[in-house]
Amino acid sequence: MTEPGAADRGTVESPAADPARPAGPAGPAPGALAADPATYSAEHRVRRRDPVPAAAAVGITVVGGLVLAAMNGSYLGLTVTTGVGYAVVAVGMVLQLGYSRQLAFSQSVFMGVGAYGTGILETKYDFGSTESLLAVIALAAVVSLLIGAVVTRAPGLALALATLLLPLFVYQLATYSSYLGSFSGIDGVLPFWSGPSYEATLVRSGIISVLLLGLAAGLVLRVMRSGIGLQLMAMSADERLGESIGVSLRQRRLEVFVLGSVLAAVGGAVLASTQGLVTPDVLSESAEITLLLMVFVPGRKSVAGAIIGAIVIEYLTTSTSFISTNIGIIEGVVLLLILLVEPDGVAGGLARLLGRTVHGGTGHGGTGHGRAGGLAAVLWSRRAARLRGRGGGDGARNAA
Repeated sequence: MTEPGAADRGTVESPAADPARPAGPAGPAPGALAADPATYSAEHRVRRRDPVPAAAAVGITVVGGLVLAAMNGSYLGLTVTTGVGYAVVAVGMVLQLGYSRQLAFSQSVFMGVGAYGTGILETKYDFGSTESLLAVIALAAVVSLLIGAVVTRAPGLALALATLLLPLFVYQLATYSSYLGSFSGIDGVLPFWSGPSYEATLVRSGIISVLLLGLAAGLVLRVMRSGIGLQLMAMSADERLGESIGVSLRQRRLEVFVLGSVLAAVGGAVLASTQGLVTPDVLSESAEITLLLMVFVPGRKSVAGAIIGAIVIEYLTTSTSFISTNIGIIEGVVLLLILLVEPDGVAGGLARLLGRTVHGGTGHGGTGHGRAGGLAAVLWSRRAARLRGRGGGDGARNAA
């Protein structure tokens, strides 16, 4: 997503468009914004509703439901529905790792929270599938808020190391805990929507799964294409720049961490309900590597790429015995090659072939400093307008 693209979708509001805000001399000079037509257009665009997130949510639900209905509860339908569960997690990782560049590797842990939470509530406490889903969402939100309040204070590398150790600890806990089923896990997890036969149950549960995926994709796109998305973009480009224009780094880091963790828990609940079984493998390091592969191979900033990548990679891992037997080696080698050769994945490679630079899932030319400068102008002018509305021109001039 580029800053002009975000503004064209109505995410930036002009201070002059609001008559309640008094005009003042402290805003950016007209010539400064006029020097950058894209930034000037962004600052003077009238806010309007963005149809893309809602359209994406509806499109994913309709297309996914039709595809699963056509598969009619076959083994391929089971594989695709399992891929949908991973896709929910991958969509959150696009915002967390790809768009915001938050180096947190705790997605498999919260995917396990969703899967094990669903299994425990349904098999031990007689919860229904809807009740257990809502409960694990609330649980993941609280746990991620508590953990994120600590770990997101750390800089990038420290955050990566801290969250990288979480899967090791939680995996050992699940493996040796009799309450969690030890090595065999928890069996008898309920489907989202039961039918008269196994095939009908798989189709109905798959439809609920793609509905959850559509909601997750729509939510992430809404964030990415909003004013908060501009702030996250500024943070990913340069945290000092973001802080200098009034972005609350700590708050935004925590919000992104919580949202990514909650979506991971929802994906875990989808996996548990689809397979009817939860094992410690969902918490393992290999599960985290698989998720990283699903995000980085198609393109770490592309929501559509993450969805397609998750389903395709899940299909490939179960298609042949050779791949399923050597999945750890194959995933490690492929991920290493992607990170070394093309960190932006397939989407980045195609964009470079077309002579464009991928940023936020949209092709836009220009250097990183140019984009950061445009973001600074847009966000600074919005902050100055707020200050003018509160305390007059002198307050905005002081903020400058």
